Amino acid sequence: MNEWPSAVRRVDPPIPVWVSVRKLLPLGTEILAPRNRAGLRIETENPGLLFEWARREDGGLLGWVTYQLLTGDDQWSRPVSHYVPAHLLRRRGPARRQQFDNYQPRTHG
Repeated sequence: MNEWPSAVRRVDPPIPVWVSVRKLLPLGTEILAPRNRAGLRIETENPGLLFEWARREDGGLLGWVTYQLLTGDDQWSRPVSHYVPAHLLRRRGPARRQQFDNYQPRTHG
């Protein structure tokens, strides 16, 4: 028996991605409860690493990612790893301003 099914493809080296955690873990009706600074902070996006792609039976694509969840007071964090639908992932790269650090504008004459 194969260790990996044919529908799973490893990503080596892992790719830096943004995980849309707010869409993955949507806020519920308990949003009206009092705030708890020691509770988990659900950001719009968290940086993570993509380790593999897997096809679902229905043809959809999932990415196996690891990212950190932090508390609102930044006193505790937990790495989490699981499959995330591909549409909730986007590649993470250098900030736009860093992409052009070495750019030298042309001068006239």
